[in-house]
Amino acid sequence: MTRATLPQRLFPLHDPAAVDRLLDRFERVALFKAGSGDKTVQAWLVAQRLLEARPDVPVGLMVLPQDRPASEHVSARTGITHRSPQFVLVERGEPRFHLDEFAITPDRLGPELASHLPSPPGPRVVNDAVISLAPYRALLEAFVSGGLPQPRFEWAWLERLQREAPWRDEETFARLDALFEHPDGRDLQPARAIAIEFQAQLAGRREPLEARARRLLADWPADPATPPAGG
Repeated sequence: MTRATLPQRLFPLHDPAAVDRLLDRFERVALFKAGSGDKTVQAWLVAQRLLEARPDVPVGLMVLPQDRPASEHVSARTGITHRSPQFVLVERGEPRFHLDEFAITPDRLGPELASHLPSPPGPRVVNDAVISLAPYRALLEAFVSGGLPQPRFEWAWLERLQREAPWRDEETFARLDALFEHPDGRDLQPARAIAIEFQAQLAGRREPLEARARRLLADWPADPATPPAGG
C-alpha cells in the first residue's frame, strides 16, 4: 500500500477563526473548497497527487455548504470570488494563485505549484489534532471498564485503524495493529481480523482480548496522545 501523507497535514476549516489561525500560523497554505459533484472529486484527486510531494504545505479544507462561513471568509481575505471546487495558494496571508472548477488539472496546477513553492521542500507539517492517538486510548478505557461491548470495540478500533493505515508512521501503526492478529498489514480488513480473533478464542490460541487491551492501556503514557511504549 502506498503511504499517503496528506491526511497528516489536513486542517478542516469550519469558521472564520479557523481560517485566520491557519493562515497566521504557516508561511504558505493550500486552500481547497470542495462542493458536490464529479468535478470536485476530480479536482481533489489532482490536488492530492500533486501535494503529496510537498509535506511542508498545510492544506485547509472547506466542504460546502456546511463550511460556508469559512469559505466566505477566505473570499473576503483574498479578494477571490468563490467557486467550487477552488484551489488557492496563500503565502504570508496573501493569495499567490488560484484555480477554479475544471481548471484544477495536472497541467495547470503542477506548474503553478512548482513556480510558487520553494525547492527543496521545507520542514514537514503535521496537524496534531488529526494524528492524535487519544481516540484509541478512549476506546481502550471504555472497553476495559465494561462500558463498551467487545464487538463494538473491535469494529471501532479496526475501522479507525483501517482509515489511518495509509499514513500512520511505522512504529505507531505496528503498536496499534498488534492488538489483533491478522496477515494483512496496512491492507487491514476489519471483518477478516475479527473472524481470526473469534477463531483464535475458540481454539484457545490467544489470551482474551480484554486482557491484551488492559496490558496495552497499562503501557500507555499519561498523555493519551502518546503511543504506548510496548509493542
